[in-house]
Amino acid sequence: MVTLAALLSSCNTGDNLFIASGYSGDGLADVILCNLKDDGSIEKLSEFTCGANPSFFTAGANGLFYFVNEVDFFNNNPGGGITTLRLDPATNNFTRISAMNQGGGGPCHVLLTEDKKYILTANYGSGSLSVVALNDSGIPEKVTDKLLFGEKSHPHMVIFNPVKQVYYMSDLGLNRIYIFRSEIHEGILLGNETSFIQMEEGSGPRHMVLDKTCRNLYVINELNSTVSVLDITAKAPVLKQTLSTLPEGSTEKNYCADIHMAPTGKYLYGSNRGHNSIVTFRVEDNGTLALAGHVPCGGNWPRNFAVSSDWKTLAVANQRSDSLAILNVNKNILMDTGYSITLHAPACVKFLR
Repeated sequence: MVTLAALLSSCNTGDNLFIASGYSGDGLADVILCNLKDDGSIEKLSEFTCGANPSFFTAGANGLFYFVNEVDFFNNNPGGGITTLRLDPATNNFTRISAMNQGGGGPCHVLLTEDKKYILTANYGSGSLSVVALNDSGIPEKVTDKLLFGEKSHPHMVIFNPVKQVYYMSDLGLNRIYIFRSEIHEGILLGNETSFIQMEEGSGPRHMVLDKTCRNLYVINELNSTVSVLDITAKAPVLKQTLSTLPEGSTEKNYCADIHMAPTGKYLYGSNRGHNSIVTFRVEDNGTLALAGHVPCGGNWPRNFAVSSDWKTLAVANQRSDSLAILNVNKNILMDTGYSITLHAPACVKFLR
């Protein structure tokens, strides 16, 4: 079996590779593989036209990548899609392996389960969560379960807590963080009578990240431009803190999008769409946050961003300026390098090692 690390090492030894995807445009590539050079400039290694809005993706085994197609009708049926691509280490090129309808409208996030047997998609448009079984080769095979949460529901992300063995799903429309048991039996996600954390009305919880010990859950709230810190060590999670993602006195209309922790666990980053900035918070020993500053995102409407494993670089997907911008980390301070690369309406970016 060829591991992802081995695959990427064989592509470009010593290079900092990342993949980005976005919303489709007529005749335009919507998936690209790039190499981040030492000087901060970007080299495009390959591009691919996936089609049907591959707005988020995650990596599987053996060079596979699963892209959700954020549409409401796919393969002649209601619901979005999952398109599986494979990255060839010899050519740096993508090949389409499969494409299937996953039964939920407007999927915007995909997660590979810990046992690598299923993928879960958060379906923003239809207010649902889909469970899709993979075959022995890691190819999506069939939808085995779908949970519906109501007319006002807009699921946005699913993450896994390996300590508590549960999934968290943010629901922007219902202002909730759902908690699911991690067991999937014969394709069915167990524990349908799920509990949830009720967030502030109108906050719009969007993306989440856990700290390294899984003691605190950090949630970025799209609609009121805040970050919330939840203590999840007890049976009933406790809200510890909520902070604004904007500078004091800011009056711009703003919609938060993405959140990531530095590999050291000492800093937390969030993206502001409207203010067009990346906010940085220091993470205190007790898990609470202290504002450290803001830096321009290098474009317009930072939907998603990624932090490199060496904590030297942020790659920012600026959707409305059709650009991927590079920010450097220098003594814990972010700086815009001025380097960027064009991709139509980028929505997701991930470093591969």
